[in-house]
Amino acid sequence: MRFALQQLFCTLLLTLAFGICHAALALPTEVSITPPDGARFLIGQKFDLRVEGKGTGPYSATIKIDGRALDFTSGVQNSMTTDGITTAGWGGFNLRGYSNRRPGFHIIRATFTDATGSVEALAAFEILDPLSSYGLNASAQTARTTRAENNNVAEVEMSLDRASNNRKAIKNIIIMLGDGMGQSHRTAARLVKHGVTAGRPNGFLAMEQFPGLGMVTTHSLNSIVTDSAPGMSGYVSGNHNFNGQEGVYPAHITNPFFYPRIEYLSEYLHRTLGKSTGIVSTADVEDATPAANAIHTGNRGAGTGICDQYLDEADAQRRGNFGSGLQVLLGGGRRWFLPSTQFGSSRAAGSDYPALPNDLVSAWNLPVAGAADPTRDLLQDFKNAGFAYADNVPTLGDVMLNPPDKLLGLFAYGNMNTALDKLAKRRHIPLEGATSYVVDDYRAPDQPMLEEMTAAAIRVLRKNDKGFVLMVEAAHIDKQSHAMDADRAIVETIEFDNAVEVAQKFAAQNGETLVLVTADHECSGFSLIGALNGSIKTLQSLPSDNVLLSADQQPERQKIVGVFDAAGFPQYKLAADGYPQTLDIDGKLLIGFGGSGDRYETWLTKPLPVVDSLLTSSIQTELRGKGYVDNPVDRVSDKQGMFLRGQALGRNVAVHTASDVPIAAYSKRGAHQLFVGVQENTDVFFKIMRSVFGNY
Repeated sequence: MRFALQQLFCTLLLTLAFGICHAALALPTEVSITPPDGARFLIGQKFDLRVEGKGTGPYSATIKIDGRALDFTSGVQNSMTTDGITTAGWGGFNLRGYSNRRPGFHIIRATFTDATGSVEALAAFEILDPLSSYGLNASAQTARTTRAENNNVAEVEMSLDRASNNRKAIKNIIIMLGDGMGQSHRTAARLVKHGVTAGRPNGFLAMEQFPGLGMVTTHSLNSIVTDSAPGMSGYVSGNHNFNGQEGVYPAHITNPFFYPRIEYLSEYLHRTLGKSTGIVSTADVEDATPAANAIHTGNRGAGTGICDQYLDEADAQRRGNFGSGLQVLLGGGRRWFLPSTQFGSSRAAGSDYPALPNDLVSAWNLPVAGAADPTRDLLQDFKNAGFAYADNVPTLGDVMLNPPDKLLGLFAYGNMNTALDKLAKRRHIPLEGATSYVVDDYRAPDQPMLEEMTAAAIRVLRKNDKGFVLMVEAAHIDKQSHAMDADRAIVETIEFDNAVEVAQKFAAQNGETLVLVTADHECSGFSLIGALNGSIKTLQSLPSDNVLLSADQQPERQKIVGVFDAAGFPQYKLAADGYPQTLDIDGKLLIGFGGSGDRYETWLTKPLPVVDSLLTSSIQTELRGKGYVDNPVDRVSDKQGMFLRGQALGRNVAVHTASDVPIAAYSKRGAHQLFVGVQENTDVFFKIMRSVFGNY
């Protein structure tokens, strides 16, 4: 049905544009409507409408929904400047904070006019009722018989009280997000943690034992290959975004924080049911995945404004009529919370947001208009808003002796370090070939593990008897796959699974919680190609392969890749902390990268990671002086390995792929059944909302 409607609208658009403008020599171009055709929303979910086009001013526009004319909240008719925020050469008109409570399809009909003539555009959106049995994926929509243009469904008033009074309703949502984690990452982590005997796994990961198992497509609004921003926001908004954008629709607007918004899961449930929000990540908290749960921006890299928005739109005083309800924020990214005059700060006016448009502030009930303020002490402002603060393991432990109502933890200047590097310091055993501890070099010597942060977040959030939404991200599965650092990616996946187990145990005890485990996309084409055929000492003693570039010469490190029968069953030993003692063992699991960049491959654990790009230049310079490099191909420890030309366009890093990713769901109330099978990433949002309303 959706495809047929899209064909109909395209035909009508061409017919109407030709009928209005066929005699004109020049017409407005690139006329578009936001939201794009085919968008889906929950009953009462807020979003911005926008009509824009390119042409010769003055500009004017009209908009109707289901034949009823609506007024724009900004955009002066028959003017050159329209809304005052649109890119030069364009006209733009906005209707902020719109929502619709009438289930079914709705038609947007708009006109855009410039000095040369008018163009009419059409789009349709659908409103879904969480209390009805709406389709679970795109193919299920074909069962609909109601045509969009003749939608006579009676208006439905949704009673939010029905959610809290329904014995099946899910109270808490925990989304465990393994960034970049494909099926092969999970398999590799299982093989390292549990091993195989005579073809039978000796154990399974916690996430693999969930009762609801399915697959998810990962595409964005403008590509089959997503980045993390739309990859995450699709799960928590029900809408596709452009790559590099989160919680907004694309637009030709002068500032990325002014783009048309879509209400997030966290905002909807905070506004309607009073739930709290928690965000936990091993990344810099300005990074795409954590931000795509609460932040609205057309530029995922605008860190100053992103981190300001965390607090400015948190509704820290719990008024309940706006914002995310953010009460827990844990991860890296201290650089954005320090005034620009302090060491390690990355705050700058160019990555901030100035005063937000008046109609945006009004329609979304925001308490502040925003300001470009690089000297802001955001850390102190969080404390003033009632957030307890921790910056290392001891201070986190002290804070959690009496769990606060709100918690901020910033454990690194940029991204937190990998599990492998945190463990080396905890064990007081440097990695082979290393002369220092990575966490010390990164000026963050005592960082918590992801499972520890997850446990702390749950203890804080569970204090809200109305429930919570928690997102927990294992960021380095993606980041180390980009760097083609297999061992760090594998240990990161094990750390993530330990955090999954924490969430699952809480859900089992609580009984009112849904836990989802998935990924925003797959990274690097991570592939289990076999195992080391021989001893690790033999591998370490091989002569250099780095000059063997001819197809007629076989590198020694290619000869020792055991495939088929020669792969055998790698057997790793776990330390008392539950992680492998070392990744360099006889018969070691070997990983290839289908979406690789250029690299030298030794198959050995790399003593140092590449430089974290999410750091100030001064700290990056310090790291380079200690032997860290920016690109995987330049790693000194790899230079004796065989050279492998990457398949990806960028030679320095591996890339995301368009592969579907697994999803696993756990709930004692049966809500996990909703997530079985193959589904769109945006379907996950609507299924979560069905579980919140007990409709499964």
